Amino acid sequence: MIEPFRKSTGEVLQTIQGELSPYVGSLMARTAAAAHCRDLGFYDSVLDHQQIAALLQKIRLGLVIFLGKEKTEEVIDDMQRAISRLGETH
Repeated sequence: MIEPFRKSTGEVLQTIQGELSPYVGSLMARTAAAAHCRDLGFYDSVLDHQQIAALLQKIRLGLVIFLGKEKTEEVIDDMQRAISRLGETH
């Protein structure tokens, strides 16, 4: 049986922060990632594929204001690749 896609919430947030920081600064990147996670009600220590997709969608909606659509898609794609490389959490 294939194990579900599950990533550490802390590692996902750190990855998002690392990708966002060059564009919005480290404080805003850290705050935005954590706030979106709370807004979505994600309080567990792990996130599944659907939760990560929802979190990235929330970030996408805000980021497009700062970067425009094309650059936002590049940054979100970079985040998705970086998150997929994180170790699985069971």
